[in-house]
Amino acid sequence: MANPANWTIHIGLVVRQCATLLGARALFEQGGRTDAVIRFPEPTLSYVEWEWKRTHTDINEFEKLLKRADDAVFQTFIGYTRVNELQMALERTHGVWEHADKPLLVFFVNYEWHGRSRYFQELKTYEFARGRYKHVRSQPALPWLVNRKTYNNVGEDA
Repeated sequence: MANPANWTIHIGLVVRQCATLLGARALFEQGGRTDAVIRFPEPTLSYVEWEWKRTHTDINEFEKLLKRADDAVFQTFIGYTRVNELQMALERTHGVWEHADKPLLVFFVNYEWHGRSRYFQELKTYEFARGRYKHVRSQPALPWLVNRKTYNNVGEDA
């Protein structure tokens, strides 16, 4: 179960930790009300937007990222979609990003709706680039459900 305030704080902390691991800085509510910017001393690595509302609805985060596409190496979106609406979310994202010159990294948190609560199921990662998109990775959305042995050994088979 989750609510928007808790997950907004959680996403901000995750974005900051990812930036730190990359040797960059995360700046929040920067550059015309972008949720976050991941930046090195000179170049901007990525503008980051996230939205609690379902991805295929009337959100404007993709358009905000598209306007800034030339100002960063890639763009990042973190969104939520019901399990049975994933295809609609992919089509909505592709429709906006189809002609973009820079890649978009998308994290969809898929959830089931029970009563008045979201129950997170899977975190799915997609790359949108050169007019196409591809599924990059899936894992349980909640960290305590991740089988660490499976994900820790992924790179050893390569």
